[in-house]
Amino acid sequence: MLVFRTDASEKTGFGHLKRSVYLASLLKKKTGILFCVNNNKAAARYLEDRQTPYCWTKELASLAKIPTEIKSVVFDLAEFSVQDIEFLRWAKDNHIHTVQVTDLGLSRQPVEFTVDASIEKLFPYDGEEQVLSGPEYTLLHHKFRHFNKVQRKYRKHIKNIFISLGGGVEYRQLRKLIDWLDRRRYNIKTAAGFFMKKAGRKSLSRLYPRLRFVGKTDSLARAFFEADAAIITAGVAAAEAAAVGAPALYLHYHGEQKFSAQTWEKHGAGLEIANIDDVLEENLIAILNSLTWEKRIAMGNKGKQLVDGSGAARIAAFFVEKGII
Repeated sequence: MLVFRTDASEKTGFGHLKRSVYLASLLKKKTGILFCVNNNKAAARYLEDRQTPYCWTKELASLAKIPTEIKSVVFDLAEFSVQDIEFLRWAKDNHIHTVQVTDLGLSRQPVEFTVDASIEKLFPYDGEEQVLSGPEYTLLHHKFRHFNKVQRKYRKHIKNIFISLGGGVEYRQLRKLIDWLDRRRYNIKTAAGFFMKKAGRKSLSRLYPRLRFVGKTDSLARAFFEADAAIITAGVAAAEAAAVGAPALYLHYHGEQKFSAQTWEKHGAGLEIANIDDVLEENLIAILNSLTWEKRIAMGNKGKQLVDGSGAARIAAFFVEKGII
């Protein structure tokens, strides 16, 4: 059995859970899968919709009683609780393979294998750890690989803008951006957060008739591909935009995301704007106006070079090679 210890919440968003579920979908024919998540209704619905077995973290103690049934544990967490650290220690003591999927080298734990797709890390590795490192190991749905290979056409002028601000985006934050763009007659599509209430979506649809929401899907690849520019937070969405060649404007919620935004900008895939609560209308519009056809082509091509969308397949192959499954 392969156990995934991961979470989704308004604070951390859905990125950790989504990528782990997709990786599990590539492995489930080779091994039993079990997700262990905090007691969160949105996360439970997400797993149930995908017919993915799960248990709550309060049941970790029960899992620890059946070590012979567990071959490996994959941790994909923004933060490790005392209970998570104890579970990791238990797994190592029982000679169970341990894997950590992380970003920027954050919340590093003494695991057997590490997956970190960041272009640059806040905390470098020592060179002796078994690390799958770099954007070629970005965990993305296979549709991103498809659109990475499709020849993209760039309009002379920006018309379609896609907004993706993470699973925990607040109504006020999203509405502010939509309002600015709607008044300038852009076509707007957005992936509203998993935690946004239905009333909030209905309110935005009523206020902005030209606004479109992404439907129920496991992949935002087409939405990014159809956008002339994307306004996103510099987490998983930065890699998603890069994979399909969508020029990106990066917002951030905290210092780690700011570092990520600056890294993507340094490597030519987009431009950092500001903290999501500090962004100014005039600055955003000025940056959009500065994105000439030539600049957008250069950004898109650089993004596709950085992220080819095949990371999940590479990781799955590595799991097989190392006997993790």
